[in-house]
Amino acid sequence: MYFTKVKKVVRHNKKVSTLYFDLKIASYPGQFVMLYLPGYEEIPLSLSSPSSVTVKAVGETTQALVMADEGIAVGIRGAFGNPFSPSDKALIIAGGIGIAPMKYLYDFLKKCGADIKVIYGEKSEGDLIWTDEFENLIITTEDGSAGIKGTVLDAVNKEDLSRYSRIYACGNSEMLKAVYGVLKKAEVLHKAEFSLERFMRCGIGVCGSCVIENGLRVCNDGPVFPATVIGNL
Repeated sequence: MYFTKVKKVVRHNKKVSTLYFDLKIASYPGQFVMLYLPGYEEIPLSLSSPSSVTVKAVGETTQALVMADEGIAVGIRGAFGNPFSPSDKALIIAGGIGIAPMKYLYDFLKKCGADIKVIYGEKSEGDLIWTDEFENLIITTEDGSAGIKGTVLDAVNKEDLSRYSRIYACGNSEMLKAVYGVLKKAEVLHKAEFSLERFMRCGIGVCGSCVIENGLRVCNDGPVFPATVIGNL
């Protein structure tokens, strides 16, 4: 573990903040770090750029990070895990805080000259972040306060999925199950990569806390998996 300072905090809303470190972490889109805030437990967080994590308050540690002040020191291990594969024509599907690793992926693919479309869903307009950061963006909100009223599935169902060379998805398990079903029906699972989130203690494949149903470890074998490998989640 090494320590770094948080040089900047962007509070997107009451529940979500991005913490920028004073260093760049050697990494690729889709990888994660184990982050330690003194006084709290160590937790896994996806990188939203080579020098940042984007956190949603869901527990004591994440709440403390969302409300963190600039200048604090945090411990970092990683980056760990398998990243996303590159693509020249990409569809990115993100639900909720799943937009965090997808922001890193989008920026990376953009620099490589890829043609990218983003479908991003939240519960309401106030939950959305980075909406001005994506050039080709479709928004869905469950309450209809922005974009299409509904979920990302409503937007995905309108896409010609065969035109993409790679389809990436990140969100909660319910969303990923639904996306999996749509991609399977469209016979494009072989093009898809899913980023999974599970509880992790070690981050390096030793403790077994993040093993999924097929025996694979999210920390070591993932967190990015080919859709054909993970089954119906």
